[in-house]
Amino acid sequence: MQQLVKAGAHSVLELGCGDGWFTAALGRCGFAASGLDRDESHLQVARRHYPHLQFHAGDATQALDPALLGRFDAVMAVDLVDHVSHSRRLVSVALTALKPGGLLMLTSNFHGYSKNLALAFAGRFDARWDPLTDDGRLKFFSRSTLTALFEEFGLVELHFETVGRIPMFARAMLMSGRAPL
Repeated sequence: MQQLVKAGAHSVLELGCGDGWFTAALGRCGFAASGLDRDESHLQVARRHYPHLQFHAGDATQALDPALLGRFDAVMAVDLVDHVSHSRRLVSVALTALKPGGLLMLTSNFHGYSKNLALAFAGRFDARWDPLTDDGRLKFFSRSTLTALFEEFGLVELHFETVGRIPMFARAMLMSGRAPL
């Protein structure tokens, strides 16, 4: 939320909003929050629990409804970039929803090198990277790969931070950057 406040964001779109709990948290913090998800059953729950917010049906890796284009000061995707097969499409679509100079924020599980080594030594590597998990993570980003993704799209004023635990073993990471003007 600090990044949103620093950026002066008012309108925020959450991609992959699921049942709307985070979109609602944004609304409680004073943002004009909207959510987008492709799962209609999740959207029904979101609309029922948070009728004062706007929720839209759509795939965050496909072209958005024209009513959402260029409308938001910020776009967020909480733990979505690592669950989609085309992360570049996700960023591209997110940028179409932003106003010029708007803020894009993505979070993902943290997969730093020290953490991965520690998981391997502890015998927990397979549990973390299990390919047999249905609907699990498809991609495993590090700080360098997430930064490269943002740079590829010309995002500026990049900001990276880790969340939870000590930085080298963090639970999650957040990357933000501003769209070109």
